[in-house]
Amino acid sequence: MGSAFKFAVAVLVGGLLLPPPGTAEATSADGTKTHCTFTSTIALEPGLSVVPSSGTFTSGGETGTVSCDGPVRGIVPTGPGTLGVTGRYGTRDPDTCFAGEGDGRFSFTFPTATGTGKRSNVFTFSFSLVGLSANGFSGDGFGGGFDEVQPEEGDCLVHPVTRIVVKGHGTIERQ
Repeated sequence: MGSAFKFAVAVLVGGLLLPPPGTAEATSADGTKTHCTFTSTIALEPGLSVVPSSGTFTSGGETGTVSCDGPVRGIVPTGPGTLGVTGRYGTRDPDTCFAGEGDGRFSFTFPTATGTGKRSNVFTFSFSLVGLSANGFSGDGFGGGFDEVQPEEGDCLVHPVTRIVVKGHGTIERQ
């Protein structure tokens, strides 16, 4: 069950740091990759279980934290930022703890030398424990994985999982 949550959350939150569509290819000033870590608590409604369902997910605003060691989509952070995610799961067909798909929007805010930098973008996701699935996420110029995913409410079998805490990392290869 833990792997199912890790992969499901990886794709749910995977879009958090994806570059926006149509962005010119760029790397950080010295040509290196930007490495980020993040933590977020995400609510699922009605929640994931062995019974198929469609629903929504949200962090309830920019309640999570994100830290990066270089530029993030044109922003040069001077310290940790905040992040938020919201979206839908079960958009093609109802999902379970073990397989599904959906779409969402992420947003984040970083302090910069000139004030705050904000970004937002949409993403799609899918997850499965069957076949060639893996624990991780990727996108145009971005990839990473989850170090820890803990159900905070629910157990998937008896009670739907309605709240999870996610800790992860990623690398931005293109800005």
